[in-house]
Amino acid sequence: MTALSGFRIMMPPGWSQYRVDEDGRKRYIAKVSSRMKQLGQPELDVRLRMLATSQWRRLEQTRTHSIYLADREVEGLTHLPLSIAVRQQIGPAGSTFAAGLHTLTTAEIVTFDTAIGPVLRWEWTKPGEGELEGITVRSVGYGFALPEENSRRGLVFTASLPYPDDADTLLVDAAIELADSILETFRWQ
Repeated sequence: MTALSGFRIMMPPGWSQYRVDEDGRKRYIAKVSSRMKQLGQPELDVRLRMLATSQWRRLEQTRTHSIYLADREVEGLTHLPLSIAVRQQIGPAGSTFAAGLHTLTTAEIVTFDTAIGPVLRWEWTKPGEGELEGITVRSVGYGFALPEENSRRGLVFTASLPYPDDADTLLVDAAIELADSILETFRWQ
């Protein structure tokens, strides 16, 4: 997979980027495993490594390029399990990037006119099932068409926040606001 280029985005302190490839998976799993060993949680280490491997396969299947997440301690900051994934998106022949996004979601897509052009945003919530019952995932999609007239191509960022069903809604909303703030820094180069 080649590197995505032609854009920049600012991440908060303590965040890292992982390419969705074998090296990125190994780096990420080593980081998770190291953290669980520090916490003295070997059984959780095994479960998290299995879950991470399964999620990595899904990211590969959706042709995700990279994920960004908070994985380093920063004094004075509390990190929630928010992650942001990015992938290239090409709309169907004869349509635009924006029109093609309807193939990704059934959620309402809202368009915001900004200094860098239209930004598309949609949001959805998915309750956990099976082993993940009691864990809800709130996700927000962001679409940025290439700055060419009637472009079919662009980038899609997806911010995801898993949380227990009884989580404080103020914290969940704050994490989504953080994702919105991060994506507001997106710029084409």
